[in-house]
Amino acid sequence: MNVHKLWEYKEYVNVNGFMLTNELITLLQNSLTVLQVENHFTHIQYWGKIYAVDADYHVAVGIHKDAIDDRKYYYSTDFKFWGLLPKAKKKYKHLALLTSFPFRGDPSLKIKVLDEALEEHNPDRCQFMQEEKRLAATISNICDEAEICARGQLIKQPDGTVVINPNFYGLTSAESKLLKSYLHIRPAQQRWNSNLLTRQDYNYSMDFLDSIDQDIPNGCWNLSLEQCGSVAYLKSLYWPGMSYFHKIKTPEAGFLYVGNGKKNLDVPFLL
Repeated sequence: MNVHKLWEYKEYVNVNGFMLTNELITLLQNSLTVLQVENHFTHIQYWGKIYAVDADYHVAVGIHKDAIDDRKYYYSTDFKFWGLLPKAKKKYKHLALLTSFPFRGDPSLKIKVLDEALEEHNPDRCQFMQEEKRLAATISNICDEAEICARGQLIKQPDGTVVINPNFYGLTSAESKLLKSYLHIRPAQQRWNSNLLTRQDYNYSMDFLDSIDQDIPNGCWNLSLEQCGSVAYLKSLYWPGMSYFHKIKTPEAGFLYVGNGKKNLDVPFLL
């Protein structure tokens, strides 16, 4: 969510009992504005909160020129120091899914992770992982699977740069009811012509990302219209605590994750 619009978005956000209080909004806007100025970010966004035992992690996203390739993720427990998260390695993204321990709130803490899928005498069966790397891996997993935007919020310019669309005026009522109107914020993983073959109003400047209606299994996203059909809400069953809202026919939209960082791996068996 755009940090500078938190007061406007306050009424739309209520995730897992979490609400944007006046004090929290003030702290976020003051500290993240400083972070934006110091790093010369074009945009700064509040990504969400991950619960921890001693001190919760607040996560922010800074964007330079490209809205997909130039994303930097920061974390803080006190709103004074924002640490840059390292790039998540594939190894830690896998280990983060296996970890059952709650986050402690200490980035330097090392935990032991047991991979029961490996044989007992395999040297990689038991590994150590620093909490900062686990946090980066968890956020990366959530972003790959659940960080989304409405169609048209991001556009690709002729030079290939992806930017936040300043002329995005929102989805129509009919579009907001369709899962294919919402796209993953990540490099496309489907074939380049997936949207071309399934959409009559195909526009490459907007349809270069994967739409969530392709996600498996069918039904892993919960789409609902509330406030007399004026606001669309999307929630991921895989990542409880993920919420996306869009006020129909307006540019107002935002993503927020509030949870313990654990993926619900039982979704395929529940649908």
